[in-house]
Amino acid sequence: MLEFIIGNLSTILVAFIVLGCALLAVRSIRKDKKNGKACGGCSGGCSGCAGSAICHTKQK
Repeated sequence: MLEFIIGNLSTILVAFIVLGCALLAVRSIRKDKKNGKACGGCSGGCSGCAGSAICHTKQK
């Protein structure tokens, strides 16, 4: 088992870095959505967005 870890250490480290970046991105998206900033992939300007009625519904 130790030989496997040592042999694949660079791959394991890169996987952890990619996983960490993905988690930070998800956290940022959820935080922005909770605060009413950008929604679902738009760039933040919702004045001409066809989906703005869906994004900015009143929370219960």
